[in-house]
Amino acid sequence: MVLYTSVPLEVVLEGIEKKHEYQEIEIHGIKLVMEPTGMNQAKIVRVISSNPQDFLNTNFSPGKIITFPFQ
Repeated sequence: MVLYTSVPLEVVLEGIEKKHEYQEIEIHGIKLVMEPTGMNQAKIVRVISSNPQDFLNTNFSPGKIITFPFQ
């Protein structure tokens, strides 16, 4: 792959070694891929669904932080 950019290589490759710990969970019948960000919080990375309406739901949009209740 060739990447033509004026951005320094160090900036482009920043964080490439970081290992992501993704988890699949289901909330209200919608399967989500989450990345834990804290003790009871996670960031939505991806929505996995065959229903187009699930992708329009702003409560489950990628990048949103979800807080889980204590159990």
